[in-house]
Amino acid sequence: MNNKKATIAISQIMILVLGIISFSIFLSGGVRGEEIAVGTQAKLGEDIYTYGEDGKWFSPSNPNINYKNLPSNAEIVFTPSTSTSWVKDYFKDKSFYQGGVPGYSAPSAAITPANKANIFPTQSGEALEISPPGAEPVDPNYAYEWGAKFGGAGYAMTHIVEGLAWSAGVVVIIQIIGGIAGDEHKPLVNALSGAIFGGIMAGKTTYGIAQGLGKGQSIGWGGFSKAGLVSSGIGLGIGIAIFIMMYKKESQEIIKFTCYPWDAPTGGEDCEKCNNQKGGLPCSEYQCRSLGQACELVNVEDQAEMKCVWVNKRDVNPPQIESWEDALLPDYRYVPDKAISPPDRGVIVDNQDSTTGCTKAFTPITFGINTDEPAKCKIDYIRKKEFEEMEFFFGGSSLFKYNHTQAMSLPGPSAEQNSTPILQNNGNYELFVRCMDANGNTNEANFVFKYCVEKGPDTTPPLIVTTNLLNNMPFQFDKKTIDLELYTNEPADCKWSPRDQSYDDMENSMSCTQSATEMNAQMLYTCKTTLTGLKNREDNKFYFRCRDQPTKTQDRNTNSESYEFTLIGTEPLILNEVGPNKTVKDSTESVKITLTAETSAGYDKGKSTCYYSETGKTDTFIMFFETDSHEHSQDLSLLEGDYTYHIKCIDLGGNSDTKTTTFSVESDSSAPTVVRAYKEETRLKIITNEDAECVYDTVDCLFTFEDGLKMITAQDELTEHFADWDTKKNFYIKCKDEYSNQPIFNECSMIVRPYDVFEED
Repeated sequence: MNNKKATIAISQIMILVLGIISFSIFLSGGVRGEEIAVGTQAKLGEDIYTYGEDGKWFSPSNPNINYKNLPSNAEIVFTPSTSTSWVKDYFKDKSFYQGGVPGYSAPSAAITPANKANIFPTQSGEALEISPPGAEPVDPNYAYEWGAKFGGAGYAMTHIVEGLAWSAGVVVIIQIIGGIAGDEHKPLVNALSGAIFGGIMAGKTTYGIAQGLGKGQSIGWGGFSKAGLVSSGIGLGIGIAIFIMMYKKESQEIIKFTCYPWDAPTGGEDCEKCNNQKGGLPCSEYQCRSLGQACELVNVEDQAEMKCVWVNKRDVNPPQIESWEDALLPDYRYVPDKAISPPDRGVIVDNQDSTTGCTKAFTPITFGINTDEPAKCKIDYIRKKEFEEMEFFFGGSSLFKYNHTQAMSLPGPSAEQNSTPILQNNGNYELFVRCMDANGNTNEANFVFKYCVEKGPDTTPPLIVTTNLLNNMPFQFDKKTIDLELYTNEPADCKWSPRDQSYDDMENSMSCTQSATEMNAQMLYTCKTTLTGLKNREDNKFYFRCRDQPTKTQDRNTNSESYEFTLIGTEPLILNEVGPNKTVKDSTESVKITLTAETSAGYDKGKSTCYYSETGKTDTFIMFFETDSHEHSQDLSLLEGDYTYHIKCIDLGGNSDTKTTTFSVESDSSAPTVVRAYKEETRLKIITNEDAECVYDTVDCLFTFEDGLKMITAQDELTEHFADWDTKKNFYIKCKDEYSNQPIFNECSMIVRPYDVFEED
């Protein structure tokens, strides 16, 4: 804990202690301080005494006599209704409890409501009477009245109820003051409230128990009682303990998280691991590259000799950095910077459209570098010792590339000076660049970009650079709201409307970053909102305008033209047909199957991307090979069996539809069989056990199917085949099914020799 925090904590605890002590004193006074009503009268002989606002009895006939200097020979009588606390509090200096008035004997009996009339016997018969008859000292909580009725329990209950009233009142006051102080003090306010409440309740409860046990009496120590001191200490201790347990100092810190693509380690020490995989599996390009930035696959033309190796293993030179002209915006150029001393070198980014060469505040500027080898580069506003210490990747990319581009929006000198490290030197800035190659070699020297920002006031309105959603992007059917992020080149307040109107007339405000330090990886500033009022089947136009310098109340620049953004309403996507939905046969053990899908409606008349899954579970879908269209297909190789596939298609707007297809796969590897052969009219007819195509030869079976004489087949009966009847020839027949199953070269499906049968007379 630093000194400032320690001082604050100690001061807060001291406030708590003083508060509890103050209320403890009030508590102690309250327990013993039953007050006599102002104006109450007492009679001593012929003198009438009146109780005044100063807490003293006085007599107009004898103003020098009050309760503290009553004559020692005063004869005093109390009525049964007189409270004993009256005697204790206002005549205790006469030692009524400890020995009586000098010259008189102390009473032998304890003071109780029943014997109060007899505790002080008189000699002369004069009496100090309280008038009006029956008047008693005023106790706001009627402690002694409750004690008289309920005994010890009544005394305890009274102080507990009194404690609730006091603590609740104090807590209400603290909460009101804390509400005015603001939310940042809420932890302190709540801790003080709990501590005060607990402390007072603990003190009053303790004192109430003590009073209950003593039935309203306690031994006095000056203005305090023993019970009052003990209960005050207990209340103080418990209050401090509650405060320590409840109070926690809260602070806020902005932490930025930026996600970059995963990078393989620099160098290539682990490249060879890819060549020694279990089972002798070959190393793939992906596996090799993942082991190190300098790993490459060689001998790819010969799989047996393909190896993953560390290329340029002896490379110890860092990338060479040069400025890149193509990265500049129009009217900008690089000017060599001769003022930079070696080993650093660099250029000045010069605005030729300005007489000073400076760019306008919050106006976009781009610049870039080339490297002589693939490298990832970093950029920073401060000269750092090591590459790893630098804050930003050049252009927001951590990839190894030859060309790198950085786009920026520049805060002007009039911006908040203590909010970002680049706001210094009266508008003249420097950016330091270093790069790293695949072997981990980094530049020791910096390549420095210098530029300046015009010193005049910011007269340029914010520029809306882009959005997180694409303009003219479709959205899902029946979607009612869409979250949108808008990116500006400077901190701004932004609004939007479904109508193109002025900034002040726009109805919807956006939540925007207000500080110049809160930029994203592209060095842009974010405004967030939720777009509403979306309509299906039509273009939904929205208009945005922004006003700069959100910390100011005047002299702010506002967009005079709106940034138009359109979202396209769609209709539901329809998955019309999926296939196959029948039995698929082939002669191979593994049969080629083509999944098909056809889509319509949705966005762009059904143009979508389709996926397939055997289970239908969300994380099991695989994208079709031929998709991103209205017709989709995916080839599969399946074994014989029954299959069900789930097909899901999604369009650019997020509309989706799902269907299933069920089919069977059969593997047919047998040639057709001739099951019958006979003469029909004037022709030889054979019948096969499946649809087939048949040919024949009249010499032997040693012929190819293509060289055979084709038999005639009926168009609708592919199992019936015909040839001319000829009893002088043998028919060597071969048949082939639709999967090209046929007899081997020297075999036939059947050999037939026609002959005629004659009946003898």
